[in-house]
Amino acid sequence: MKQLPSRRQVILKHILVNCVIIVLLIGLGVWCYDQGKTYKVILGNYAFTGQDGTEYPALEAAEVFIDGNDPVFLLEDDSGTGDATGRRHTMVIALLDENDKPMETRSVQFSIAELGEKLELNVAEYWLKAKK
Repeated sequence: MKQLPSRRQVILKHILVNCVIIVLLIGLGVWCYDQGKTYKVILGNYAFTGQDGTEYPALEAAEVFIDGNDPVFLLEDDSGTGDATGRRHTMVIALLDENDKPMETRSVQFSIAELGEKLELNVAEYWLKAKK
């Protein structure tokens, strides 16, 4: 006949299972916080110097969409802010004509990690990156 586990063993198993559940719930909470955190990204439309030493001008007028959120309208040498939720994002940049109609649209991927601590990106530079 098989011997039943002692009361002490049963209590230790319950404590171990409860500790594992608590650790998993804390881990899930941290992961959800990290994935759902919204960052305020500074969007600038400035002239810049490329890695090859070439001067690139700012875009005359552009509308910027981050992950399909409300657009940010930027003129030359202008800046604004946009919201980005999570770590990886898709930015759609629409170059506008004099009637504020989109002439050309480009899409580029970016992550929060590549922006650094300031969370600032140059729309004209990303417009050029999207072309490549």
